[in-house]
Amino acid sequence: MFPQIENDLKELENKFVNYLLTPNKPTNQILEHIFSSGGKRIRPALFLLCCQILNYDGEFKFPIAAVCEYIHTASLLHDDVIDNSTLRRNKPTVNSVWGDETAVLSGDLIYSTACRLMVKTRNLELIDCFAECIRYMSESELYQLELLWNSSVTSAQYEKVVHGKTAYLFEASCKTPALLKNSSIEVCTLLSEFGKNLGFAFQIADDCLDYSGEQNVVGKPVATDLLEGKITLPLIFALQKNNEKLNFIVHKIFETGEAIKEEKEALVYLVNATGGLQAAINKAEEYSFAARKNLEQLEKFLGPSINRQAVNTLSEITFFALKRKM
Repeated sequence: MFPQIENDLKELENKFVNYLLTPNKPTNQILEHIFSSGGKRIRPALFLLCCQILNYDGEFKFPIAAVCEYIHTASLLHDDVIDNSTLRRNKPTVNSVWGDETAVLSGDLIYSTACRLMVKTRNLELIDCFAECIRYMSESELYQLELLWNSSVTSAQYEKVVHGKTAYLFEASCKTPALLKNSSIEVCTLLSEFGKNLGFAFQIADDCLDYSGEQNVVGKPVATDLLEGKITLPLIFALQKNNEKLNFIVHKIFETGEAIKEEKEALVYLVNATGGLQAAINKAEEYSFAARKNLEQLEKFLGPSINRQAVNTLSEITFFALKRKM
């Protein structure tokens, strides 16, 4: 999907564990398990593509690309413990194999290594950008806990969670190449806005998978968000239709924390039938379109100096975010 950064991504893949290696062999085996699960590496890919746009190829390219993935990965390790998840990308989670303590400490190890790599840049604005990102991710997770098992969650509350939980790291991944390059405020702002809009499109599309995907392609059981007490945008829009049967199923799941197969199937059907899923997809498309407009503005601002191949790939990613399966 990213042919012009394919070699960079391959090199980065080898560095993920190398930056983290410890004298403890069992710890290293856990780290290898964590990073062997693959994924699209969308955040470091965004960072590397934005580096190409700005013609940045300095010594901190790979370390900060790794930071973009480390922050994401560490948050997933902690999320899996909170959610008691057993599967991610069709592989057993760390907490399900080695226990919660190991998963949390592995996440802490990855966070601390990310901090060390940031500090080496001696770029205070970059360090502050990622530090704020980690803070907002944590704040959003706490805010999401407050909203659990609450069927009256609004779209504004949902988007507040998504901004901190997902979109802010997309912003940081796109903005930090401009900080390393000492670009203008205008360039920093446009890349930041592009990342934010793409992050919203990406997360909303991901939440739509819970009501439209299949376990073998999504990498986790479908219709699980509600069973964890999470109300996401497709269901928020669906509940606004006041469908009696849907309200009954949601109320029952919230009372028992369980759902039989027929109830899950009915839930997915009703979220589709009420238009909730399509409304959420439309919202994701709005954010995707806004991200492409940011790229157009960036092209106009930078003029002939811009790497158009990288811009075209970033534009393709705005469409990929809407169609992704993992």
